[in-house]
Amino acid sequence: MKRLKVAAALTAAIAMTFAASAQGEAPAASTVDLQALMDRMNKLEAANQEQAKKIQQLESQLAKPVNEPVILAANEKEDEKDRPVEEGTKVSESGRVYTAENGKSYYLVDRMAGIFEPLSESGLSITPYGYLVLETTHNTHGSEIDVYSDFVRPKGVRGGGSTTTLSVQDSILGIRMETPEDYKGWKFAGKAEFDLAGAHSNDYAFHWRHLYMEATHEESGWSILGGQTWHLWKLVAPSSIDGAWLEYAGYPYRRSPQFRVTKKFAWEKSGLELRAGIVKGGPGMGGDRDDDGNQDNAASSWALFEGAALFTHEAAWQAEDANSREWMIGIGAMYGRDKSHDASAWDAAGKPTDFGGKNSEYDSKMILLAGSVPFSIPKIGEFSLCGQVFAGDNLGGIQGGVGQRVGFMPYSQRGREVSTVGGFGDLRYYLNDKWSFAVGYGFDDPTDSEAKYADGIGYNDRIYMDVFYTINANLSLGFEYGHLRTRYVSDAMYEGCKLGTSSDDRFQFTVFYNF
Repeated sequence: MKRLKVAAALTAAIAMTFAASAQGEAPAASTVDLQALMDRMNKLEAANQEQAKKIQQLESQLAKPVNEPVILAANEKEDEKDRPVEEGTKVSESGRVYTAENGKSYYLVDRMAGIFEPLSESGLSITPYGYLVLETTHNTHGSEIDVYSDFVRPKGVRGGGSTTTLSVQDSILGIRMETPEDYKGWKFAGKAEFDLAGAHSNDYAFHWRHLYMEATHEESGWSILGGQTWHLWKLVAPSSIDGAWLEYAGYPYRRSPQFRVTKKFAWEKSGLELRAGIVKGGPGMGGDRDDDGNQDNAASSWALFEGAALFTHEAAWQAEDANSREWMIGIGAMYGRDKSHDASAWDAAGKPTDFGGKNSEYDSKMILLAGSVPFSIPKIGEFSLCGQVFAGDNLGGIQGGVGQRVGFMPYSQRGREVSTVGGFGDLRYYLNDKWSFAVGYGFDDPTDSEAKYADGIGYNDRIYMDVFYTINANLSLGFEYGHLRTRYVSDAMYEGCKLGTSSDDRFQFTVFYNF
């Protein structure tokens, strides 16, 4: 190219020289013009070469695969340039935002944190999650726990006045752990999650919620779990924002150490999930009736044998943009035993004062039926209806029977398991992507003749109404009004209290920050 341009310039100069000679001009003037022209051509050639280098650099950058390091922006740290990126990950034009194949987007963080990249050669990755809450509550009549509402205190006892709280106890923090590499089709993951729930609004106690490991074989549908998490029969959940979550009022639940096996079957529009496992102990599961220093469920060699089956199917009437496009029906059950000493001494009223008799075991059993139905009404909106019913004996460990387990009749050596029935129903209405509303009712109805000699609570229920407003993907607001009632059939728990029904009006406002 350069030679061609020089040749053209010389040709033009020669032609100009001949033309000048023909007109009688001196050749010296043509020589000066030729030198200036050559200098100009050299400058243009140098500029063209510099521009070609820049174009080559840009083409090289555009040709790089997305999983290679990207050019750092001026404000990026030097140690970020060698950071590995998973295959299939897309990088934004700025080189700062990464979008994985599953659609999740994130920023790469400092190497020391290492949250979004492997932490070891095995590929272990850790993802934080949870939500922070700030909630205020007001009870017109004292509940058993001021910040949560298990049941209403009876009339005529201290602590039955109104209460107002402001707390963050219902916040949840956790991490998910996952090893992307599989072993013969099995993938391994785990979860560690805790909250700060205490016995009252000023009591912040570290409390493990979930702590387990799980192996999943997606192709066959099998999974194996070991650790602490929900009992197997937990299938649905109410919309209530009260941290008690309808415990003792129609919604038994608990998280306990367990070993479970799950098998999933999938068809075009339907699915079936079968669960089986053993559960032993866990927060609130024990109790120590005989006050011998041993938890009753640990004193027994029995564990809880649990199982559940749930069937899901795509709702034919559901709109494409609905919040939930499946309906579900499920059944769960459990059976186990605990052990404590028999009563050996009583007071004048016949209440046990000492347990020095022989050992007796008590059954703990339950059967539960649950369902969830989504539906939509044209020009009105989308709805979700869910609920459950249950029945069983000695369910205080899973927050059934209004917390009552075993009752002792006057001068009786051996106690009787408290039987109960209960359930809840919950309807949620999604007006749009910002507003939703919910209304629900739950009840727990122990047998009076048995509850009379336990804690003396014969009935507990509540109705609740909620309003939710979503500000953005992370921030939302919630307001709840609840009307609670508790009926006492004896003064076994609160000596000298007035029998009958006590009620409470409860108001709660909560700010949620999810991440």
